[in-house]
Amino acid sequence: MPKGSSLFSDKLDRVTFSTYFLGAVVPLIGLAVVVERFALPTLSDRGEELGLIGLVVFTAILSLGSFLVLRHITRRSLARMDGDNHRLTSLLEISSRLAGVQHLTEATDCAVEQALALANAPAAYLFMRGSDAVPPPMAAAAGRDATKLHERLQPRIDEIPRMVLESRRPLLRAAGSGRDEFAALAVPLPGDPAPIGALVAVRPAPAAEFAPEETDALSTLAALAAVALHNGDLRDAQRNFFAHVTDIIVNALDAHLDFHQGHGNRVAQLANRLGRAYAFDDDAMQTLHFAALLHDIGMLRLDRSQQMNRKTCEKHAMIGSRMLGSIRLWKDLAPIVHHHHEWWDGSGYPDGIAGEAIPLASRIVAVCDAYDAMTSQSSYRETRMPEQALAELEACRGSQFDPAVVAAFRTLAEAGQLDA
Repeated sequence: MPKGSSLFSDKLDRVTFSTYFLGAVVPLIGLAVVVERFALPTLSDRGEELGLIGLVVFTAILSLGSFLVLRHITRRSLARMDGDNHRLTSLLEISSRLAGVQHLTEATDCAVEQALALANAPAAYLFMRGSDAVPPPMAAAAGRDATKLHERLQPRIDEIPRMVLESRRPLLRAAGSGRDEFAALAVPLPGDPAPIGALVAVRPAPAAEFAPEETDALSTLAALAAVALHNGDLRDAQRNFFAHVTDIIVNALDAHLDFHQGHGNRVAQLANRLGRAYAFDDDAMQTLHFAALLHDIGMLRLDRSQQMNRKTCEKHAMIGSRMLGSIRLWKDLAPIVHHHHEWWDGSGYPDGIAGEAIPLASRIVAVCDAYDAMTSQSSYRETRMPEQALAELEACRGSQFDPAVVAAFRTLAEAGQLDA
């Protein structure tokens, strides 16, 4: 019970006391009245009178004691239920958060932060099994003084995950009374065929021991974290594959095109700056970047002898979108590549759509593509100075290009941010 609260301060106490009063106190009062009026007058011996009075008093005391014991047990049970409900709610929230992590480091940081709160500890650590590392290296820590605490107690703290990984079971360490003593709770992160790491919560002395229910909660968190770590690692590998394969294709495209060396990279750089000007979020920026890099990927399907054939060249946007659309990792890029040669007035290709029906990312790529084609020395066109290229974009705003995108592009140029 919180300090300063009254004995019957909450609803449960009032209900319990009301039940006790009606079920025990009232009958006891009635019994006392009956004894005083009818039983005591019939007794001639003083000892018998005192014995009967003592029996009634003892019954009252026993009843009150039973009530207080019952109240204490009830409050402890409810406190335990409240704690369990709080941990369950926390685990549900943690599960949702871990399910959304995108990176391996994000998963490790999230796991230790949640362990900190779930175990009500000032420091939490995540140790990941290394190839041959003994003890396993620490991957993440949470808590204001977690790093200092680990430095001071490193040999003993590092021994805990090693023991957990060897036994594959949770470990509870009781705290001693010395300055460098601590209580610890460690659980393995399940993996196949062996645990992939250990989650450790630490309470420096003097500290309360960890309760069994905290072990269960931390074990559940460890299972959720293991799945999140696996997913984060897969996503990181996927992004790594995505970036490197894209780089290979861009290099192959540069080698295939005689007149556009480095064009994809330059268009992507310009598109990135416009995307930031439009306050694109991280996902939109990534999509725009890779779409700009690969906007001419369809040219790989065209014979080099046909690169200057206008009619044949116009097929590359549609071909490129089909190439990207058939690959799951790149399917979001396909519409951008498909429409990057549409005109604002509807006279472009391949579909002849106009205005805002053209995806904004496609309109951005179109402006960046045209600017680089005009200013690049490797272009098939006569090279123009940046101001001349900007003037050409201005002349075509409202017909070929989105006026707002051209205006944003000029603003970046005037601020000197195109080459930043």
